[in-house]
Amino acid sequence: MYLQDVHVENYANRGKSAGMLVLRALVIVLAVGCLVLGLLIPPFIFGTIGFGLLAWFLGTRLELDFDYSYTNGTIDIAKVFTKSSRKKYLSFEMKDVVVVAPVGTDPVRGYEGRGLKVLDCSSRNPQIKTYEVVYHNPKSSNNGVTVVLMDLEDDFLEAMRTVSPSAVHKD
Repeated sequence: MYLQDVHVENYANRGKSAGMLVLRALVIVLAVGCLVLGLLIPPFIFGTIGFGLLAWFLGTRLELDFDYSYTNGTIDIAKVFTKSSRKKYLSFEMKDVVVVAPVGTDPVRGYEGRGLKVLDCSSRNPQIKTYEVVYHNPKSSNNGVTVVLMDLEDDFLEAMRTVSPSAVHKD
């Protein structure tokens, strides 16, 4: 039997944040206000430039997606801003995973309320099934345990199950 590389990808689309939209609109209003004042008092033009750059930066961060990648026992999570800028966010090995189960089910209930570090990499959509991935993280200060919330599909779960069948729970 030949060993084959296993590679599976999923994503979670969080969409546009209402708070970021409001903040960007406020910054644009401040930029326009500085422009009007800059016509009367020239130093306010620098405020227009500053607020304009801040509005542009916030515009590049409006929409947030998470890309999950599983390759031969390694799970990589990347943040994708406005479908153009990609930044590596998190990476861990399946050998470090303690349990994977839907949020609020019995296998993960023992980890709730313990003050563990929780990283929300889900879409926050109640219609999509979200899983808790609990893994040992030597870099974490909370007994080395970190919880990651992810929206996983069946193919991703099956790939994880091949490495650690006792840790992955679908229901």
